[in-house]
Amino acid sequence: MESNELKTRISQKLKSQGVEPDSDRIEAMINRLVNEFGVPPTEAERTILQDILKEHGKQMPKPAPPSSGDSAPIADLVPGEWVAIEGKVVSVADPPSPAVAQTGVIADSSGAVRFVIFAKNAPALLRKGAWYRLESAVVDEFRGQVNLKVHSGTTITPIDEDRTLEPVITRIADLSPGIASVQAKVVQNWDVRHERMQQTGLLGDESGVVKFIVWKGESDTLLEQDQVYTIRYGAVDEYNGRLTITVDPASCTRQDEADIEVVSRQGAEEEVCDRFEGKIISLEPSLSDAITESGVVATPEGAYAFTVWANAGIPPLEQGGWYAFEGVTKGIFRGAQRISLGEGAVVSPVEDRPLPPPGITPVAELAPGIASIRVKLVQEWESRSDRMLQTGLVGDESGIVKFVIWNGEGSEKLAENTVYTFFYSVIEEYNGRLSVNLTQATALPEEEAEMEVSRGGSVISGALVHIASGSGIVKRCPEEGCNRVLSRQNFCPIHEFKPDFRYDLRIRGTLDDGQSARNILLPREVVESLFSMTLAEAQDIAENQPLGADEVIRQLADRALGRYLSVTGRSFEDLYIANEAAWITVDHAKQTDLLNRAGGESA
Repeated sequence: MESNELKTRISQKLKSQGVEPDSDRIEAMINRLVNEFGVPPTEAERTILQDILKEHGKQMPKPAPPSSGDSAPIADLVPGEWVAIEGKVVSVADPPSPAVAQTGVIADSSGAVRFVIFAKNAPALLRKGAWYRLESAVVDEFRGQVNLKVHSGTTITPIDEDRTLEPVITRIADLSPGIASVQAKVVQNWDVRHERMQQTGLLGDESGVVKFIVWKGESDTLLEQDQVYTIRYGAVDEYNGRLTITVDPASCTRQDEADIEVVSRQGAEEEVCDRFEGKIISLEPSLSDAITESGVVATPEGAYAFTVWANAGIPPLEQGGWYAFEGVTKGIFRGAQRISLGEGAVVSPVEDRPLPPPGITPVAELAPGIASIRVKLVQEWESRSDRMLQTGLVGDESGIVKFVIWNGEGSEKLAENTVYTFFYSVIEEYNGRLSVNLTQATALPEEEAEMEVSRGGSVISGALVHIASGSGIVKRCPEEGCNRVLSRQNFCPIHEFKPDFRYDLRIRGTLDDGQSARNILLPREVVESLFSMTLAEAQDIAENQPLGADEVIRQLADRALGRYLSVTGRSFEDLYIANEAAWITVDHAKQTDLLNRAGGESA
């Protein structure tokens, strides 16, 4: 909701109560609550109205209880309104945080919407499969989608009558973020890579395909490949421009007599490969019943990651063995070509033969796929998953890249000050960034070798003319793979309330060299080095000084603003991220020389 729209709504509501609105003050209150403190617009609106009306001796008007005949169709809900609806609870889910008592989906004949009931002063929880009338619920927006908020003032009335409810089926090509029902065929099962995930893959119909996810829960049921299902009220989410539908197998109806001609199963995303022969370089255990094996296969022309699906009926492959592959398909997964061995694929042993040694690829030239690299451990990061043995940065003379080693038989951590050559490591791309999976790569340590690792990037310099909000000591989301900075109320924009945050130290600012200004980010290591202030010291200040975290940023600003910096790093979008930084000090000898040449005197 735009600030102007919010200001207009608040002004109109004040006028309806006989209070003349002060636009400048309302705008200032909106900026403080929404922009500075991250309060949701609907909550900010209620707080501002309550405060101003209280100053005029008035109370917040309570919405008039709607009569039994004026419930709103769910498909017509608009953020910002207080509504009455009648619908059936078609799903409930585990609360994402202690602040939430219940979440789920409620539907009527027009559509469906997600609802949330917060733990504080929560009214009665809703029962899956039951019909309810909800009065004085608030429609808001969360992650760009309409959301129904059930609060302490909401009246919940069970409806004893069991009404007919048939979902509206949406074509996959017509899906958009929200709640939708589809009739689709399970096209592919993919390797499950998250401990909370039970199944993932592709669903398809005559209009297209979409990724699906089944999260672990009460049901252990899996969707069968090539089977058609009617999937009711799945949550459709968008990430990086791609849609994903979350499926509850308990809400799916298997359509044994139906079949669907999926348009893109063998289309742009996959192609059938010609017969080829290759050597199995590595094998890794399957984390899903849908997959029997996966690993890396190499040919004289190149190497590929591969997956053997359970429906292929292919006998176990032998690591180091040579095979002929027929009827397999090649697609793209996380930016890299990956071979699938499914139904119809034929694999037969062939004669062993020497395989030419793979060439070494500099880190700076890596691309998604399979590559051999010669690198050294640069930095080890704290692992955030029990499945992860080690993660951090490795590098060579050309640059650095993130690496991951997963727990498994034979997996070993990288040692410091040791140069390794990794043959056939898997390079993946996620959110535009590369990472190296070293789990199944063949490692050759070189204990006596030396390597000067380049952090790449360039050097910029100038005066630090501005320190932005969000600098100093900040709290980060502890969820794996998130790491977002939390609001002052410990809210993550994705994972909501996170009381178990972790601290970090950073400076976001502007460096001006007299000709141009660059936005820079100094991470914790650089800040600690520049200011001789450790994260522990900053945390002590934030927790024990009267100004708290503001005292940390005040001390950093006093020491930094106006001083000249030399920053080594690299650009990322409109931000220059520092690897190293140093204060630029006056060279008195050079200054004296210049003054002498100019005929002046040194200061």
